Amino acid sequence: MSGNGFRKGKPPAPDIAFSDGLPLPGSIHNDTAELRAQLQQSHEALAELVQALTACKQHLTTAQKKLVTLTVTNTNFHRKLTGIERKAATTNHLAYHDALTGLPNRRLLQDRLSQAIAQAARRKKRVALVFFDVDGFKTINDTLGHTGGDKLLQGVAQRLCDCLRAADTACRYGGDEFIVMLPELDDEQNTAVVENKIRTLLAAPYFIDGNMITVTLSIGIAVYPVDAKDHHELIKLADAAMYSRKANGGAVPIVKELMVTN
Repeated sequence: MSGNGFRKGKPPAPDIAFSDGLPLPGSIHNDTAELRAQLQQSHEALAELVQALTACKQHLTTAQKKLVTLTVTNTNFHRKLTGIERKAATTNHLAYHDALTGLPNRRLLQDRLSQAIAQAARRKKRVALVFFDVDGFKTINDTLGHTGGDKLLQGVAQRLCDCLRAADTACRYGGDEFIVMLPELDDEQNTAVVENKIRTLLAAPYFIDGNMITVTLSIGIAVYPVDAKDHHELIKLADAAMYSRKANGGAVPIVKELMVTN
């Protein structure tokens, strides 16, 4: 068919004319303007977010670097602090202990003794001091040298630690002189038991650098409050009692060289 008729059974398309430059209807124009404004705002917000995210990444990178630096710094500080604490602990230990034997020194003994006496006064108890030295220790030094003498003193200190109660204090007072403090005693008979125990334990032979050494002890004992009322006087009287016994004849140590056979 021709003209306005149908072609191949299809209705004709309507003739709609669009004119460029013609104004859009008012509602469509308003909607378009609003969408454009919203789009612009969205672009601006997105740009701000991107900028903020970039800044955050930069801050995060900076923070991570600072974190690594602070971690290293803190580790170094911790290492230095640990070293200082160990050095202080060592210094404090040496201030109150004998460097050779590790036993409390006279400074620590006096402190513990004064406390023990104060406690004994409150509880109506006694405190005993067993003061002794090694008979003929000079002979040992002359025979084995100072190294051998030091090893003997270390052996004496170790044996003392093995035979005392936890509350007792063994002290190297100086040279070959030792003091054992026995707090919280009910009577003086306990001191005789401790004296015999010390004599027996320290009388066993020492084996030092291929030599067998047998020693005896000169022992003096003083008891608070029977003999003295303060720690200074108690030490003084125990020392005097020890030298009184030594004056009656201290034994000479026996030093025998051990024979080594193949």
